[in-house]
Amino acid sequence: MKKIKFKDVLIYVATILISLLISYLGTTYYAAQMPKIENPQYDSSQFHNAKITSIVSDQPSIDENDFGVVREVIFKATISKGVYQHREIIVNQQFTLQTLEELYPVEVGDSVILYRIEFDNNVEWALVSYQRENSLWLLAGLFTGLIILFGRMKGFSSIVSLGFTVYAIFFILIPAILSNANIYILTLAIVLYVTLLTFILLTGLSKKMIAATLGCFGGVAMAALIAFIWMEIMKMSGVLSDEYIHLILLKDEIPIDLRGIMFIAVVIGALGAIMDVSMSIASALEEVIINSPQISPTEVVKSGFNIGRDVMGTMSNTLILAYIGSALPFILLLIIYARPMNLLANSEYIASEIMQAVAGSLGILFAMPITALLTAALYRMTTLKKGK
Repeated sequence: MKKIKFKDVLIYVATILISLLISYLGTTYYAAQMPKIENPQYDSSQFHNAKITSIVSDQPSIDENDFGVVREVIFKATISKGVYQHREIIVNQQFTLQTLEELYPVEVGDSVILYRIEFDNNVEWALVSYQRENSLWLLAGLFTGLIILFGRMKGFSSIVSLGFTVYAIFFILIPAILSNANIYILTLAIVLYVTLLTFILLTGLSKKMIAATLGCFGGVAMAALIAFIWMEIMKMSGVLSDEYIHLILLKDEIPIDLRGIMFIAVVIGALGAIMDVSMSIASALEEVIINSPQISPTEVVKSGFNIGRDVMGTMSNTLILAYIGSALPFILLLIIYARPMNLLANSEYIASEIMQAVAGSLGILFAMPITALLTAALYRMTTLKKGK
């Protein structure tokens, strides 16, 4: 068992403390810059957890005046918590074709989320979703437990770094987007922060960490540059789906850079794969150097390229398949409605998915030589110092 050094513990604790400070300062600053939404669409206090206790009726809608309503279900439910806890209510749920697919059928014992609608002196309740958070917490707990069980301290460190990464995205980057900050620079800064944090927690301060960090950041920077240039060349607007159109409608109240969001999607989407490649190469080369101390820097770089080619192929497939999977519903719709192939090929949505996949893959490609060269250079400098 490898002996833990006091210096390594100190670096580990210092990294976590610095990350906590960055998280606090970033959240405080950008939360204060966020515009306040004067008239939110929904009142969060009117969402209530409930459990269905009985189904009163379930039948097709026969009211011709209810446009789009195809089925009507009346059920009783008991509120689980909040100001209406233990109160039993009756819900008259009308399903359209869309909500029929999303929410039907409802059954006794289902844990649901209801929205309370109050107008004049009347109160109505509507089913908006099933409760899924408990299942998600269970899944997250299973994931965390197995990672720590098999990875031990490395697994724990990966969970800690993942927590800081998710926090940075949701509580620093997203508020920054809403604050109309320079999200291009901030995204790259967060990439560098996440990479440093993850690699220091996993490997400590070492030549391997330095080579992997710089290789990863170099690859991500290249992916970001390619994405930025090709967005200009292809005249991308950033309007890819209905969600983006809703953001346009909020432009006067909350100005959002849609092209900036596309840029972030490319960078964040590529980061994980590029981190994997750069650390895999740096770690493998460290083992090569340790087991073959007389190996020359040229041979180290050559070994790095050989390792990188194998890793690159699988990681590129991972990225491309992930983007194809996310675009599949859109592709199916275009084919079903018989859109011309030239229109399909030139669709901004398809173009954005291809650009993200290719930019990420090229980022992996550039991370490979950068990491290999830096690893060879760093270990060569150490050899020269020892020779003196």
